[in-house]
Amino acid sequence: MLKKLTTALLAGAIGLPAAGAFAADDYSGHTLVVGVWGGDIERLLRENVAEPIEEETGASVEFVLGGTGDRMARIYAEKDNPTMDVAFLNMYEAPQALSDGIVLPPDPESDMYKAIWDGMNNGCYAMSLVGLGIAYNKNIVPEAPEWEDMWDPEYNGMIAVAQYPGSEGDGLIGVAARLAGADEHDPDAAFEKLQGLKPIAMTYTNLDEVFAMMDAGEVAMAPMISGYVLSALKEHPDIGFSFPTEPGPVLVRDMLCLVKDSPEPELARMFAEKALGVANQTDYAEQIFFGPTNSQVELSEEASADVIDTPEEVESLVQLDWPYVIEQRSDWTQRWNKELLEQ
Repeated sequence: MLKKLTTALLAGAIGLPAAGAFAADDYSGHTLVVGVWGGDIERLLRENVAEPIEEETGASVEFVLGGTGDRMARIYAEKDNPTMDVAFLNMYEAPQALSDGIVLPPDPESDMYKAIWDGMNNGCYAMSLVGLGIAYNKNIVPEAPEWEDMWDPEYNGMIAVAQYPGSEGDGLIGVAARLAGADEHDPDAAFEKLQGLKPIAMTYTNLDEVFAMMDAGEVAMAPMISGYVLSALKEHPDIGFSFPTEPGPVLVRDMLCLVKDSPEPELARMFAEKALGVANQTDYAEQIFFGPTNSQVELSEEASADVIDTPEEVESLVQLDWPYVIEQRSDWTQRWNKELLEQ
């Protein structure tokens, strides 16, 4: 639930049925290749998914770390002879990959599909839920801010933004348009509203640099994706995070995709079942604050307060028209740099 943010606590949960049909086979000498982000995401997938698969089957699991752009380029380049079996993509990339015949459609008859909330398996399997909200310096901003507070003259010159193009910037454009009475389909309204944030204090490329500026009192607020921020807050007691309500946070959803015609389809499916299972999804929520998509996950009230974990909460979030947004990114990048950053 989107309540006051606290430290998450692990709650008991029931899981997906075991992938027994796969576990019974010997895959010694086989290698499953998984494209994914690094850091805590890789750690949890290694502990909860890769290592059990290796123990149960004799196979090896290789992680190829990087961003979704790297993975998209690889699976498209290897369309006729793929070497990657599982690819984690963004919510706006998965439908396009499915349309282009690069990944397999989610199987509506599978247990993992049925365990995920209705309507979330768009293009691939829905892996996790996060929202774009506001990180803020609690010594400068006394209460959890709403979006409009970033335009308060008191904080002029103290707003940071992420490097664009990216989900953070797309979300901010969508929010600015809504504050102006429109939506992302009216970029003129959005960019006119964004003028009120100038001068931008900094453009950040990683959390460490913007948190350092917040701790120094140079940055008051910055739009950020919830999971990454909440994982880091224990090291920054003077920084808080807010899920605004007017409008709400911008929904960001990660997707787990099975590459079409991959070398190891059985191992890929086994990986997906374990990754989408209750144990791993609970650890995602408790440890890295990524909301679960598995409807069987049961979190404590404390853990639930930090994440998006119900379909009703998803409906309350701002959901951008991602196909339209992606089409506009080239033009928006020029406008962002020229009109907002004055470059």
